[in-house]
Amino acid sequence: MGNRLEALRLGPPELLGEVVQGRVGQAAAIGTGKQGRAELYFVVNGSPATFYATDLETGHVTFQYDIPDTDAVWGMTAVPDGTVYFSGTGGDGRLYRYDPMERIAECIGVNPAEPFVWDLASSPDGRIYGGTCPSAKVFEYDPERARFRDFGTVSDTEQYARGVAATENYIYGGVGSVISLQRIDRASGERQELHVEGCTGEPGFLDRIWPYGELLFLSIGGREAVVYEPETQRVRKRFPADNFISPPAPSNGAFYFVADGRIHSYRADTNEVATHAKLPNTEERPKIKCMAWVALAGRTERVLAVVTSNADVMFYDPTADAAATSRVSLPTKPLAIQSLESDGRGKLYIGGYHRSLTIYNAELDRVEASLPRFPQIEGIGFMGGKVYFGTYTKANIFRYDPELPLDASMSAEANPSLAMRIGRRQDRPFTFASGDGKLFIGTTADYGALNGALTVYDEAEERWDVYPGLVPNQSVVGLAYREGTLYGGTSVWGGLGIEPAETEAKLFVWDVKNKKLVTRFTPDIPGIDAPPRMIGELSVGPDGNVWGVVDGTIFAMEPAAFDIVKSKLIFPSEYRYSKFRPYYLRWSSDGLLFTMVGRRMVVVDPDTLEHQVLDDRPSSLMTLGSDGHVYYCEESRLLRRKRQ
Repeated sequence: MGNRLEALRLGPPELLGEVVQGRVGQAAAIGTGKQGRAELYFVVNGSPATFYATDLETGHVTFQYDIPDTDAVWGMTAVPDGTVYFSGTGGDGRLYRYDPMERIAECIGVNPAEPFVWDLASSPDGRIYGGTCPSAKVFEYDPERARFRDFGTVSDTEQYARGVAATENYIYGGVGSVISLQRIDRASGERQELHVEGCTGEPGFLDRIWPYGELLFLSIGGREAVVYEPETQRVRKRFPADNFISPPAPSNGAFYFVADGRIHSYRADTNEVATHAKLPNTEERPKIKCMAWVALAGRTERVLAVVTSNADVMFYDPTADAAATSRVSLPTKPLAIQSLESDGRGKLYIGGYHRSLTIYNAELDRVEASLPRFPQIEGIGFMGGKVYFGTYTKANIFRYDPELPLDASMSAEANPSLAMRIGRRQDRPFTFASGDGKLFIGTTADYGALNGALTVYDEAEERWDVYPGLVPNQSVVGLAYREGTLYGGTSVWGGLGIEPAETEAKLFVWDVKNKKLVTRFTPDIPGIDAPPRMIGELSVGPDGNVWGVVDGTIFAMEPAAFDIVKSKLIFPSEYRYSKFRPYYLRWSSDGLLFTMVGRRMVVVDPDTLEHQVLDDRPSSLMTLGSDGHVYYCEESRLLRRKRQ
């Protein structure tokens, strides 16, 4: 082993804490608890996720239950008798039941369809229906007989049964990532596709369905509602709506919804939409997770309870056309770490899954700031003293100036503030590079799409340019800049919900000044055990070469002739873990290369390619601090190994 590796000394792992905290959930329901009081049921993401029952008026927690092996729950429904059913995304397919009278939560079985449950709904007779992925299946649970039934897939081509609903005779399934509406006869199991004008066949998701009388309300991508007549297959109305439609109002039968931070209503008798009061707590546009009409103490008329993904509760009074916020005492929970970068000046920037931003001061060993409502950060870049966060969904880029006061309001004047909506059907900005006043961002496409993009920000001109499909049908997952040239690496995997169209990843070369593609090619890497399917991260080393990773293989490319001058197979090419996240490369001050090649922590001597495995357990995130120490994570825990 080379002298530099022999001289390397790292201390034992030090736990720095669960530094990313948040209160975010993907499912909620409102029902009735003891003494007939309205209760909110909410699952807070975490490791593990926790189910809470909360008094809706006081915010007091009456029950909590940690859900084994589950970090998030999307599927939840409350049935008329008050029972609450929920199922998670932890890969086990377990269905849980909560009894609000006995205050008991229990697993009642494993669904026969698939482990990942997207949505749950109940029928008028109290049966429970769930939609799953990745085979777009629908299942039933009959509480009277304690029996499951698998209705099979509702799509021959798509992976997601994203929304589900049930009436007396039918089950409805909303499909993505190419939209369709499916109807299943509850008795016979016969399936029929219903055409939805302007939606069927379009990219996206039909993610929620609410049957009321002869109508279905369909949520399209959580941004638009469609009022639909299933018997005539006619679209009656379309309007912007954030995720949810209320049950009909007791006073006038109108259906209420939220759009652009305001309450709106739709009347089926007139087919008209009206605008009402502004809601508090909606500056950051949280997703609406539940709406229900509830009776509150001291009020003669029911009010509309609106619950967001942050577990904020707002009450809207239609009589006064006014909304107010309720207190909720749900705690924050440690979140799995989703992104981790060092700014080289003593700070670590850390993002959580599905939300939250933490700024950690590595010199003082403490959390300096926490923004629990910040969007999920996929990648982090630096340029001109500012920090750029690439967030999911829709590839939004936020900019933070550490020299200015932190402002977490998410308003236009906030810090961090929204700098760019990449759009162009892009979704996940995982890789960044910068140089000569330009920021480069590589993205993975949206669900059901394959064409990733290169985005270039020119700071001097304040100009953003987006170049989708530089390498057709591939994502951009690695970037490195050197002397006017940008080097990129791609992945054959695009967004979720679609299989790759190509078999080999590419390297590409971009002329930054002339804004044009120089070349793209599959590199010939000596010693690799399989054609590359994902190339990145990339990094310019101290030797001037462009270094890169292909799963378990590391290589160096001469930057002018594009020849591979060094390579080594360290682990077999298995592609067992994330198809989005790059394999990170970090250079120490003494020229050693620390990397997550093969999703394990490894250090490489770039001169000899000798290596040392620092941690053989599967992992993805690692960075080097300005102090030279190694920072990494295990789920929600931030750890450090000090250079001795």
